[in-house]
Amino acid sequence: MLDSVTINQLSGKFVVGTLIFIRVTSMFFIGPVFSHSAVQPKVKIALSIILAVMMTTAFGNEQPSFDMHLWSLTGLVFKELLVGAALGYAMNMIFYAVRFAGGLLDFDIGFQTALLFDQKADVPTLIGELKNMIALMVFLGMNGHHFMIEAMFASLRAVPLSEFAVTESSITLLIRLVTTVTIIAIKIASPVLLSLFIMNVSLALLSRVAPQLNIFTLSMQFKVIVGLIVLFLTIPLFLVITKNAMSSFQSEAFKVVMALNPKR
Repeated sequence: MLDSVTINQLSGKFVVGTLIFIRVTSMFFIGPVFSHSAVQPKVKIALSIILAVMMTTAFGNEQPSFDMHLWSLTGLVFKELLVGAALGYAMNMIFYAVRFAGGLLDFDIGFQTALLFDQKADVPTLIGELKNMIALMVFLGMNGHHFMIEAMFASLRAVPLSEFAVTESSITLLIRLVTTVTIIAIKIASPVLLSLFIMNVSLALLSRVAPQLNIFTLSMQFKVIVGLIVLFLTIPLFLVITKNAMSSFQSEAFKVVMALNPKR
């Protein structure tokens, strides 16, 4: 028979493991790679359980004691959801920038013209998906999935289970990340957008010289041709911007988590 001390220790380990599991699962469902629809929920949960068991074994004894009452545990559950989501959200920022840039290009080239007539139309962002897949390969090539796991392990020391606060610095960091996402998206899309702008100005001048031409029809065809040519010519530039952005976002993601600890 187990004595009361052993039962309390086991129950404490179980609670710690459950809270760690919630943090890991929250990151997997929001962070890059694992949040993709191709990864089934049961796979995410299975990976979360494996990682939670490893983290509980490694750091379970280092976690400070906390109140085991229902309301305290409920607060800790929401806190772990928020910490995991903040970490996953910060690491996924670069992919938001890539999809945003792809959406701009899809609309300007004309692949999303249907949205002009029906705002509820379900039109896929073709260039956005292409750039997102390229960015995903760059992320995996840089061992970004390894960084996700390392960051999750490090987050337990940076933000223990019983310590958490939404500080001014954490909010400032998140706002700065959102601003950076917009800047990166503009950098990614700017070569194609600039080329299309020059083409539109040229067609406008042409319409003055030859008004009998159907400039609207010509512009739609030229937009696709010029847009795709410039898009593929600037892929090396896109890779450089994405790689540099991912390197900076990895450190920024951990700064966000560090800022959630009021003692730091």
